[in-house]
Amino acid sequence: MRGLRALHVVEDAILVGLLLTMVVLAVAQIVLRNGFDGGFLWAESFLRILVLWIGLAGAMAASREHRHISIDIIGRFLPPRAHKVVVVFTALFTAGIAGALAWYSLEFVRLEYENPSTAFANVPTWVCESIMPIAFTVIMLRYLLLAMVTPWSKAPHGDSALPHVGEGAP
Repeated sequence: MRGLRALHVVEDAILVGLLLTMVVLAVAQIVLRNGFDGGFLWAESFLRILVLWIGLAGAMAASREHRHISIDIIGRFLPPRAHKVVVVFTALFTAGIAGALAWYSLEFVRLEYENPSTAFANVPTWVCESIMPIAFTVIMLRYLLLAMVTPWSKAPHGDSALPHVGEGAP
């Protein structure tokens, strides 16, 4: 469990680092443009890429805590055993979608690698897009693990009581 918690801390640190980088660069760009009629030529492109990275890093963190947006109308009214079946089905469905997104984003990155283009400051586009297959693979693995752990969890009824990946699981 210590290794998993350390990984969570690293994930959170990356997310905070990306956000701080984005805020500092955006503020610097505003100051340079308004105060000195200048700025970094690559900043706009880099900021757009940071938005992609922050969004996907946030999605990985949300999957870790099972905090993705979900519509759970029926599950709240089901008995605990049936609720677990719904949770497992939903987790498997989510893992399937994330797996498909991981596969196709990997193909997309591979195509970008084979036909190189530059995103900003001589950084290849495929490097900037590489977060997509990584993030969707992590999300897929977390939801597969949730599907495997949920049937054996002794958690009481309700989504907030779902086992966190690696925490409270047998």
